[in-house]
Amino acid sequence: MTTPNPNQPEDPTPAYFRETGGLRWHARALMHWRLHEPFRREVHEFLGQWQPRTADVVLVGPSAGWSLPSTFLSRFSRLTFIELDRAAPLFFRLRHGRALRAAKCSTRWILGDFTTHLKTVIEAQPGCAVLFCNVLGQLGLERADYESQLAALPQSLSGHPWASFHDRFSAVIDQSRMQALSAFSTDQPLDARALQNLGLTGQWTDHGTGQLLMPGVTRRYIPWQITSRRFHWVEAGSVG
Repeated sequence: MTTPNPNQPEDPTPAYFRETGGLRWHARALMHWRLHEPFRREVHEFLGQWQPRTADVVLVGPSAGWSLPSTFLSRFSRLTFIELDRAAPLFFRLRHGRALRAAKCSTRWILGDFTTHLKTVIEAQPGCAVLFCNVLGQLGLERADYESQLAALPQSLSGHPWASFHDRFSAVIDQSRMQALSAFSTDQPLDARALQNLGLTGQWTDHGTGQLLMPGVTRRYIPWQITSRRFHWVEAGSVG
């Protein structure tokens, strides 16, 4: 399981340098832009198939939208972002600002912890869609109570269509092994046994997201080579 960081405050505060993002992450995303292309392509395809019937979407942890396509964002007329990275709005505007202005999308940033702000935001926007942008698998690095927060999340989103792509497992593995891996879909959650069936033995970090999606929901498992050695399985799925 993901090991909680005992030095983190119970309610994280926005900052430019963070354990799970900030300026270091933006530098890495730019440095490994070409390496991340297969992952972005899979996320684009997943989001293209998610069709919530609403003009409002709340994006949780979008960072600079490095993995989000402008064509997806432009489908909505109102975008609300909840983010702990103070640098994210600037980089997001540089990446997507022109497309969103052309589509006349309104945007609003809330710099804060989604566990504090999300409930109020979605209550004020009945029927809005919610997209968690590769953030839920990092919650264990932010909060000691991440397990209870993740367990309560599906019920708190009742009445709202939502989707998420998030870290499921990660490891340091040989690059030659990464190149043999490809995305796949299943209605069964990826667990230690499934990893073994894929021939992926060794020491894997479980990011604690195995119960986020209810039984029967189709899960897309996307391989993500973050660096030359660091590898993540990202789980993607939608509800409602």
